[in-house]
Amino acid sequence: MAKSIRQVRSIDEILKSAELEVILVDIGERILASASTDPNPAYVDSLELQVFRSKSRVSVQVGAMPGLGVAVEAKRGTLAKALGSVGA
Repeated sequence: MAKSIRQVRSIDEILKSAELEVILVDIGERILASASTDPNPAYVDSLELQVFRSKSRVSVQVGAMPGLGVAVEAKRGTLAKALGSVGA
């Protein structure tokens, strides 16, 4: 028989919560740290973490300079490896 789980907060409230933002920023910072080991200094300097809040949720994005970021990702897969290193 399945366990019964009592939901104390609404999903909508959880998706917008400061607690979730802290968790996401922590994951984003670990991804950023891992991606910062790339040998291209211009790429590493362009890496940044951004937090977005919408009406429905909070989200975090780690990215690099548009042209350079795509080139480095195609050549070495730096962000993809960084995601894997943190289990995301």
